[in-house]
Amino acid sequence: MQWIWKWIAEIPARQPMPLRLQALALALAVLLALPAAGESARLVTVSHAKKHGKKPTTASAPAVSRAQMELSQQMVRNAYGLGRGLEVRQRVALLTRLLYTMRPEVMAPEKKLWAEELFALAQQLPRTDAVEVDSARNAAIATAAARLAAYDADRALELLDTLPPEDGSQAGPRTMAARLVFAGYLQHHGAAGAQTLLAHARRWSEHGGFPYGASATVLARLRPNEDAAEDFFRQVLAIFERGQEGVFGVNDFASLLEQAVAMEAISEESAEDAGQSVVRQLRTLTGTGDETRDVPLTGDQKLLVMEALNHVRVSAPKAYAAAQKNAPGLLAVRAARVAARVEIPKVDAGLQAAFRELAEAMREQRGPDALHEVIGRALHLVNDRYKAGACAECASPDAQSWALVSLAAFAAPMTIGAQLNGIEDPFWHGYFLAIAAQQVGQPTRVADPTARKLPGKEEAEPE
Repeated sequence: MQWIWKWIAEIPARQPMPLRLQALALALAVLLALPAAGESARLVTVSHAKKHGKKPTTASAPAVSRAQMELSQQMVRNAYGLGRGLEVRQRVALLTRLLYTMRPEVMAPEKKLWAEELFALAQQLPRTDAVEVDSARNAAIATAAARLAAYDADRALELLDTLPPEDGSQAGPRTMAARLVFAGYLQHHGAAGAQTLLAHARRWSEHGGFPYGASATVLARLRPNEDAAEDFFRQVLAIFERGQEGVFGVNDFASLLEQAVAMEAISEESAEDAGQSVVRQLRTLTGTGDETRDVPLTGDQKLLVMEALNHVRVSAPKAYAAAQKNAPGLLAVRAARVAARVEIPKVDAGLQAAFRELAEAMREQRGPDALHEVIGRALHLVNDRYKAGACAECASPDAQSWALVSLAAFAAPMTIGAQLNGIEDPFWHGYFLAIAAQQVGQPTRVADPTARKLPGKEEAEPE
């Protein structure tokens, strides 16, 4: 697992939203693909050793006993219990955290039920015109379906069937979830499940919104059988040629086309036919095929048009050459990419000092009473930061608080649950319990997320 700062930064709700809706699904895939934490449980401090020309010291965590594993699971259950009575947004955030606590097979029966609960709760989140709000809602729905697929892919497909239709104008929750649900379904059913998935996708896309990105997973599985892969792609192309997609859907299909060509899953003829279909639909959507129409496009839509044409250029060169000759107006569509603003979180000096104090106490192998006192002071700072209403709009803690609680759980796994009772707000109490449970059940080294921002200061070596 990556060090904790990177973990926080990769939470989908924190990524820039304009024109990056597809990145949410990618982030889900990354999170699911992360190896289980706990392969190396150690804290390594390097700056102090460098100053004295010594080899860095390593403090290894004790082997996880059965009692410790049972304790970690009870902490997860306690965190779930604290979520009862929370408002929907907070309960969604807490359930999402619990589903990613420890390896998927740990507490599998309970996590399966929690995934279904999250699927229903996430749909209660408000829908607004704000891209960030709607994207967070879609990501929560997709997360629930994707996690459920790890336990019961057939049930996950059934739940996706219940979602309202999508129009292919943007990444909806079903489109996002399908990438991982399809992968889980094929893992259980093999290539024989391809037609079942296609039947579901066909029903979903009556008015657009076909999961073309997810279909790449199916093509990859069918690739050893050239005829089956070609036939599957041709069926998807026939659905695409109904012309029900918006600009997002057309770009999604064009991306599938490029992937299919790259993995050599389809013939050149199919690739060129698909490229021509993409160009035709783009001309219709942009109005460049009819001089009497003036179709206004947003900057994001123009970027999608440019991306789709680039996919065609790479995968269907003849179709692209024909577009250059016959549709110069389409290729003239341009939009400037706006660099996303990256905000660097402010460093809390108190939390930073507390992290260093605890790391020093561990390195010096102080006794349980001394560690308990150090951890108590640290958690007091965390509680002050997250008292009721202090961060009403936050869906997850800051990186420093996350790392500090993780390190405290690493240092005192058998008592951290009791000490976390000092966190007053129920939501944050439950969230920090889940973070601590991860370390108690699967300990791994923890890095100070502020260390690299302050050269010359002692830092914990990231994994």
